[in-house]
Amino acid sequence: MSMQSRFASLASLVLFVTSFSISTYAADPMGSVVAVEGRPTAAGPSGSRALSAGSDVFEGDTITVGEGNAQMQLDDGTKLVVGPSSRLILQAYLRRNNTTAKKVGLKALRGTFRVITGNSPKAAYDIRTNNATIGIRGTGFDIRVDNRTLLAVLEGAVRLRGSNGQAVNTKSGCGVAEAGPNSVVAKELKGTPKSDALQNELPYVVDQSSLNSAFHLPIQNCLISFGNNNSTPSIQPQLALPLIPAIGIPGYLVINGQGDPIDTLGALSN
Repeated sequence: MSMQSRFASLASLVLFVTSFSISTYAADPMGSVVAVEGRPTAAGPSGSRALSAGSDVFEGDTITVGEGNAQMQLDDGTKLVVGPSSRLILQAYLRRNNTTAKKVGLKALRGTFRVITGNSPKAAYDIRTNNATIGIRGTGFDIRVDNRTLLAVLEGAVRLRGSNGQAVNTKSGCGVAEAGPNSVVAKELKGTPKSDALQNELPYVVDQSSLNSAFHLPIQNCLISFGNNNSTPSIQPQLALPLIPAIGIPGYLVINGQGDPIDTLGALSN
């Protein structure tokens, strides 16, 4: 066989192996897109392409959204929302069986996200941002990533650890926390900072109507936090109840906002 023929055979073999590897990889997605708004895209080992409902997503894909969102479900039932002006890397998916994974690795690069864990063990999830890591315990939560990581926990619990090693635990019912580089101390937010963060930085706790119902989470506790400042007690309306005094003169007993009775019949005893 001539040298030219050998090179031609070798080139054919490389092309065959490469094509086989790509087709094998592409035949094994880690999940699929449920719904989209706008024109999200994916780029990775399986190629660059536009995403639409039904599109497969693969380990190594970077999901990019301009306007709108991409709503995806992985094979283990994990649900992900990539919000507007956001990027997420599907870093790893090590399959245990058809419904669970040994590892689900995600990296949120920038923007807003929603994560609802699926059937895999909680220890299987490795969720990171540019400045924090997120440890989960049966959880649904929203994230915002910029110069720090902000999250609101709607179900379950989260341990948020900044790049400086500091960590804070946050629980369901709309617990809000932030962490990041050395200048951002890991802490839970309350009062006005919490209310401001919810209203201005986490869009899906304000309005999740753009999401498929399967991607909804209980946001009621977040909604009642809007405008709440813990230093200002709420004012309860006074409640008037009919009172029949012993001497038969009609009157009223008024209960103030602290639940204390106010006698409006003081003159009756004089």
